[in-house]
Amino acid sequence: MTGTDDYAGWLSMRDLDLATGQPKGTAFRAFKALLGSLEEGRDFVVLDPQAAQALVAALIAQGRLYRGSVHPVLLAPAAAARVQAALTAVG
Repeated sequence: MTGTDDYAGWLSMRDLDLATGQPKGTAFRAFKALLGSLEEGRDFVVLDPQAAQALVAALIAQGRLYRGSVHPVLLAPAAAARVQAALTAVG
């Protein structure tokens, strides 16, 4: 991914952790559990921190990414809903 795509409406792992009141890393673990049923580019993108430097910086400034994220992942709305449902079912 070049970082020039429009990801309006896509959610980060931090967005999901905060929305569900879960501790850091919970959404990522749920995402990993669902990874076999998700398709990169359609359901999620892994942002290249160099190519998407401006986008990553903006997301950090907005409080939407964990500062320590090396390769941030954004989830499409439908995939984010699946991860959130998995988090809600567990929580």
